[in-house]
Amino acid sequence: MTKRSFSLQDILDSTGGRLLRGDPGKVFGGISIDSRTIKRGDIFIALRGARFDGHQFVKEAMEKGGEGAIIENEPLGMKDALDPSGKAVIAVGDTSRALGDIAHSWRKKHPIPLIAVAGSNGKTTTKEIVASLLEGSFRALKTWGNRNNLVGLPLTLLDLRPEHTIAVVEMGMNIKGEIERMTEIANPDVGLITNISEVHLEGLGTFEELVKAKGELWDTMRPDGVIVVNQDDLNVMKCAEGYPGKRVTFGLEVPSDVMAQTVRIEGGKGVRFNLTTGADEVEVAFPMMGISSVYNALAGTAVASIFGVQLRETKERLEEFKPFSMRMEIIRLSNGASIINDAYNANPRSMELALKALSEVKEAERAIAVLGDMLELGQCSDEAHARIGENVASFGVDFLFTLGEKAEIIAKKARQTGLNKDRVTVSRDHRDLLLRLKKTLKRGDWILVKGSRSMSMEKIVFGLMGEEG
Repeated sequence: MTKRSFSLQDILDSTGGRLLRGDPGKVFGGISIDSRTIKRGDIFIALRGARFDGHQFVKEAMEKGGEGAIIENEPLGMKDALDPSGKAVIAVGDTSRALGDIAHSWRKKHPIPLIAVAGSNGKTTTKEIVASLLEGSFRALKTWGNRNNLVGLPLTLLDLRPEHTIAVVEMGMNIKGEIERMTEIANPDVGLITNISEVHLEGLGTFEELVKAKGELWDTMRPDGVIVVNQDDLNVMKCAEGYPGKRVTFGLEVPSDVMAQTVRIEGGKGVRFNLTTGADEVEVAFPMMGISSVYNALAGTAVASIFGVQLRETKERLEEFKPFSMRMEIIRLSNGASIINDAYNANPRSMELALKALSEVKEAERAIAVLGDMLELGQCSDEAHARIGENVASFGVDFLFTLGEKAEIIAKKARQTGLNKDRVTVSRDHRDLLLRLKKTLKRGDWILVKGSRSMSMEKIVFGLMGEEG
């Protein structure tokens, strides 16, 4: 892969920073935000976070081969840390903003089509589907891991190289203004909002503010771009109202440019549906579970259609698609049980959809839900967790195991709405839950494991897998 380089003068121009020390003709081999992984010749950006301050690691970064540092207006006590002499130092008002400015400048030097994916649920899976559908015609750069915030997005863009011919980036958010800023940095040609539901309300206050925050993608995009619209989601449709440019639509219910018809749930094998784009139609056997996965496939198909990917090729790539780790991932255990590992994250809508998928695959077997807390829901948290307990009972789940501060709320509502109290377990920690779960398991059981990221529900999955062999 072609190496990248950043001149000190370009960094000054893009950030508006002040050169405190160094030669404007200096060229750096890369941008680093971590003194532990900095490479010789990089320039180090001293970011500030809730639990860290990168200014404390400038000296370490220089000692490990860093050739310069970007700091915030030379904080007190930095003089000694910035030695040894000869290293370049740039001062800016906000190092986080400087990182975004550098990434934006780098993006302008690589004017390839860029697709931005936002939304409450399915962002990562949809991003992976889009990249998969495009890889036959393009050399794609895509977001890796959870690099979907105001630090991760710029780092992704800084990986752009001349050999890339398209980019697919993911945009997450917790507070108002984040997606607006990421859109400014990335300057996307295509913008997709998968859906909008209750998530991150703690940082936004009301659902109306959440809808506005998600809509920042389309509000900020250039008018000559293309937006990809889920017509079955009224909140997404509301966000699309003001966009003056072109749109491509998808849906199951409302007539759209890209649609799925005759959807059939095929147990643990996935879903089968007729995929249509205008007059063209193909049957797709998609190896992911639940109706939400159909929407992800439709969204990906809509994006691919913008770039001329033929429906036959789309069918082949969808059928070959490999689910992303901890996102509706099916794991077969040697004892005959099956895990639906959806432990990466959770909000009320994704929890409801996962429980519905569990109910659809259990057939004559038993369905077991292992659920952790959903976080960042603000004042509606108790109500949202109670609704999940009601979903557990209404979807015919046979056993419920809960973990977290809201565990009893889920369990209580499940018992109240019909689940036998002897089949409901509230655990104090992962170990306790795992021990109780193992005593319940039988051959043929289906186990859904899901919760918010900080609940680390994958520990339950790893514990069950450790029983094999």
